[in-house]
This record gives sequence, C-alpha cells and structure tokens, in this order.
Amino acid sequence: MLVDVTVSDEGEAQTIHPNKEQLSRRHAIVPDQPEEQQSSSDGCCSTDNVIIVPHVKISTNESHLYNRAISSGGGMLADLQRATIAAQAFYAENSNENPKTRSPWILKRLYEWSHRAKRREIIKHVQAALETSVDHEFEDEQLEKLMPITWEEMFERTEGILLKRQKYLQAVWELFHSELKFLHRQLLVLRHVYKEPLKKCQVEGCLLTVEPDLLFGNLDQLCRISRGFCQTFLSLLHTSPPDTDFDCTELVVQLFEKFSKGPSTISAYQAYCINYRATMEYLQTIRQKEERFAEFERICLSDERCFRLQLEDLLIAPLQRITRLPILLKEIFRHTEGVPQRERLEKVIEGMNENLRSIDDSVQWLHNFERLQQLQTQVVWPSIMELEPRTFVPDFLKVALGRQFCENLLAHPRRKLIHEGPLELVENGRTVDVYAFLFNDMFLLTKTKRCASKIKVKGTSIGKSEHYVVQKQPVPLDSCVFCDADSNEAASSMSALRYAFVIIHLTRYYQVVSICTLQALDKHDKERWIEKFQESIENYESIQLKDMLKCTPLFSSLSLRRCSSSRLIRKDQREMSNDEKKKEINECCEKI
Repeated sequence: MLVDVTVSDEGEAQTIHPNKEQLSRRHAIVPDQPEEQQSSSDGCCSTDNVIIVPHVKISTNESHLYNRAISSGGGMLADLQRATIAAQAFYAENSNENPKTRSPWILKRLYEWSHRAKRREIIKHVQAALETSVDHEFEDEQLEKLMPITWEEMFERTEGILLKRQKYLQAVWELFHSELKFLHRQLLVLRHVYKEPLKKCQVEGCLLTVEPDLLFGNLDQLCRISRGFCQTFLSLLHTSPPDTDFDCTELVVQLFEKFSKGPSTISAYQAYCINYRATMEYLQTIRQKEERFAEFERICLSDERCFRLQLEDLLIAPLQRITRLPILLKEIFRHTEGVPQRERLEKVIEGMNENLRSIDDSVQWLHNFERLQQLQTQVVWPSIMELEPRTFVPDFLKVALGRQFCENLLAHPRRKLIHEGPLELVENGRTVDVYAFLFNDMFLLTKTKRCASKIKVKGTSIGKSEHYVVQKQPVPLDSCVFCDADSNEAASSMSALRYAFVIIHLTRYYQVVSICTLQALDKHDKERWIEKFQESIENYESIQLKDMLKCTPLFSSLSLRRCSSSRLIRKDQREMSNDEKKKEINECCEKI
C-alpha cells in the first residue's frame, strides 16, 4: 500500500489519511455494518475510530509503551493514525528484509507522539482556563485599588505628628495592608491560578484523579473571611475616624471582636491547619501518580499572578498568617499610649493567643491520634498461651483466649503518646534490645520485629513492615514506682550499669508484680525519660484527683458555693461561727 508521507517543520510525519480501499483490513477487526454507518468524514474526528496497527513483534520490555500509547482515548486518534500509516510505509519498503532483524523503534515513536499529544492537550486546557479565570464572587475593585496605598495616604492630617505616633499608625496600617496582601497575593492566587483552572480542566476530561477539596481544603471560606476582615477595617475607619491624637484602639478592638466572635472564623483556620499535613502528603502522592499534574503546575507557575511562588508556598500561607496576627497586635500595643487603651489591647492579644493555643492543641491531638491508630495496627499482643506456656487452658476456652481482648486498646481519643524510643532491658545478667512507649496513662515495653511482607500506605510502598511485640503487661502510671539507678556508687551492685533506671509495678494491694531495669542510650536520653515519666505521673495524678472530686457530690456542692463572689464569701466565712458551718454542711448533705 502506497502512502504519501511528508515531514513538517516540527519533525513529525504529516500523512494523508487512507481511502476506503486502503482500509480493507478493517473487516478483520470490525464486522460488516450497514453502508451508511461505515461512511466516515475526513479528519481525525470521524465516526469510525479505526486504528490500523501493523503486525509488529513486541518484546516484553516495550509492550508497556504500546499499551500506554493505544489507551489514551479518542483525543490521540490523529497521532495514532499517523504513526500506524508511517509504520506501514516503513515495513513496505523493508519487506525483503528478515523479520528477525526488524527494529521495534516504531513503538517508541508511537509512545513519544502520544506523550507529546497529551502534553499539548493539557497545555491547551490549562491556558484556556487561566485566561477565563475571572471570579465575580471575590472581585472587589475598592480593595484592589488600596494595594499600593501608604500609611500617610490612609491616615490624613499626619503632618507634624510625633515620631512615636507615626510608628503607631504604621503598625495599624501594617495590620490592614498585610491582610490585603495575604488576600490578593496568596489566597486569591491559589484560587484563581490553581483551584479554578484545575476544576475547569476536569470538566474537559483532564486530571480527573485529582481531588480539589483534598488539595485546597476550605480555601473559599478563608477567602471570604479575609475579605470580610479588610472590608470591616475600612468601614470602621470611615465610620469612626481617628481623633486628633490618632488613637485607633477602638477600631482594633471592634475589628478583632468581629473577627474572633464571627461564625466559623477561628474554626475555619483550625480546620485548615489540621488538614495541612494530609494536604502535603496528598500533593506528593498525586505528583508521583499523575504525570500531567507536573505539567499543570509548571503552566500555573508561569502565570504572572504567582510572583514565582510555588504551590507549597501558597498552601502554607494561611498557617503563617494566623500565627502572625498576635505579633502585629503586639507591635500596636508597644506604641500605644494610655493605660485604658493598653489594657483593652492586652485583652485582644490574650484572646488571639488563646485561639492559637486551641488551634495548636487540635493539630497536636490529630497527629497524636494518627500515631495511635498506626501503633494499633503495629503492636502485637501475644496470647496468654504464649506469655505463660505453663498455664493450663481448657479446650473450650482456647479459641476465645487465642487473642487478647486489648488489641484495640491504644487508639483512644483521650490517650496521648508522651515519649517513645529504644532501651535495653537487663535480665539474667544480659541486656536485650527493647522499644518502649510512654503514654499518659501507662508504660508499654515491646520488642521490634520486622515482617517480610511489604505494606503500602496510600498506594506507596514503604518497604518491610515493622511490628512491636508486647513483652510484658502494660504498667499503669497510678500503680508504678519509678527509680533512678545511680551508677556512681562503686560498692553498689548497680555500678556495672550505665544510664539505668528501674520501674516497679505494684498492684492495688501494693504487691510487687514485676521489676524492669532499663538502660538508656546516653545520659541525655536517660534524663529525657526521667523528665517525661515525672511529668506523666504528675499529670495523671492530677487528672485522677479531678475525676475523683467530680464524682463526689458533697465536694461539688461545696465547691460551687465557694466559687461565686470569692471576696464576699471569704468575708462571710470569717464571720461565720462553727455552728453555722456545721448547719450549712448538713443542709448540703440533705439536698444530696
């Protein structure tokens, strides 16, 4: 079969599509159909998506190229037809050669053409999405015009004021201007350059495996909050402009009262901060799995609105912003004059610090709970038959006692992992390597065991799995004694030990159940373990005391009566006689 083949400027073969007689081999692939259905239009968008692939000997190493090339869908039809026709021309010219000496280079060429076609397709869709990424929901011409404004232009009548007042107004202006830059240079760029073009590309059938909600979280909610912050600042500035002393304390206080007490304001940042770690893990995963996502990022990065900021730089911006707000408030407080104004600003700063602590606690709780869930799948609890081989177990109980009932013990919302690390257990005059876990309520001693089977986390292989086999029963912190083994005493039997400490397990009847003598890696590691043990035991005892007191009706009734109007109650209690005190206690008991 003769085919006209020309070469274009790009170096790709430009061929003329075959006529109906040249497609006679189609009957070997597609059965006979009515004549009106077999007729096709010219070009690559015909109703008969026919791809003629010549008989080529495909090796094992190159079969994946063929599979990936022909599985790209209808968008690659023109390139595939061009490749197959060029292949026919090649084998027609070399039909006299030995088939064993034929080179399968045409499959590599076919894969390269399909890869370039996919690249051209994603470039076309992303560029079209970037050109039309205009969002009327977040358009605000008034805020955009204020981007280049200075603090002198924002605050009128600034001539002749003192230097300290200038720094005060600059600090107030920085609070507003930094939020404005955060909105337009980071949040809206992340939305208009990355999120919206990604969703438009998915409408066109590209990057369908990427989940925008997992990658960008509650970005739209943060955009509305930031825009509301800027608009509230301007409205307060216009309605109650600074007086002749340029005091903006009322403006800042009202601004943060609306910001902190608004619906879902701090919780929005809290949700974003909690999901940030999972977002970065998901970003690395889609970069490895989706080849075209790297091309999508490259095109978005070339947009002038990004200012050469990578996607990671934009995703971390909300975390940096929420932690910077107390710093800006402290700068305003430093240049504020007047005791009442400073007291009001100090309350605002305390409120923001409290919000940051709640966000930090939520993030730490989530990371701790994820670690506990991971440990629950890795910790192996041996059965009673393995721990106590001499124990007699009746046959009807062997199935029930074949597994421990505490396998799902670790992943509890109130449990917290305080410290973990390798130690050496001293037993029978020798040391054994162990791995210890210190929780907020117990101490667990395990041995590390590596399994031959590989495990996958989110589709990514992380090598051999690691398990922790429990060696001794968990030691509750409320029934243990922690001893620091001083190795400096030469006459002591512990002189041979280095960096050692002892944990004694007692029952509720003060019977010694077990003793564990452990050695740390070095002096710093030992001090770290001792510090964490002391903190954990003290916190656990305080929590137990609170729980015990909460369960005491008499104490709760008395404590409630003592909490209100402390000064007045103290004065009344001083004047109260012993008989009156007894009468009050009896009344509380009768009510209970």
